[in-house]
Amino acid sequence: MRTIPTPLQPVLDHGYRFEALRFGPATGFTPEPIDLRIMATPQEAIRAIRVQLRANHLFGLTPRELVRAHHWADKGGWVQALGALHRGEPCGFTLLLRGGRHIEWHVRPVTYVSLDTHGVPNPASAPHPAVPKYV
Repeated sequence: MRTIPTPLQPVLDHGYRFEALRFGPATGFTPEPIDLRIMATPQEAIRAIRVQLRANHLFGLTPRELVRAHHWADKGGWVQALGALHRGEPCGFTLLLRGGRHIEWHVRPVTYVSLDTHGVPNPASAPHPAVPKYV
């Protein structure tokens, strides 16, 4: 006997849309997505920006922008962004790269419709054990 699959049910979810976009003369300064995803918590979104600031973009930065990136990621600049997300407001950070290029990170709270997958957890809406003390 063949079973008929039950239809997927729409579910209202909440999360944080994370975007990292690069702009440069090669694309006519049209945004080029580097990273686009939905995060479950504001802490995860801010942590992603901090990791990317530390790991991926240090070589193309001017000395001034290197100091700005270090301050935002490691000296508490991210705290205001985390507060904005907790208040339901968007946040972002922009760095100028050499050669007129720049990179932008944006995070904003979103409510979206996902499909109930009958027991398969949605990573963006899965409960997280303990929120770490530091982001």
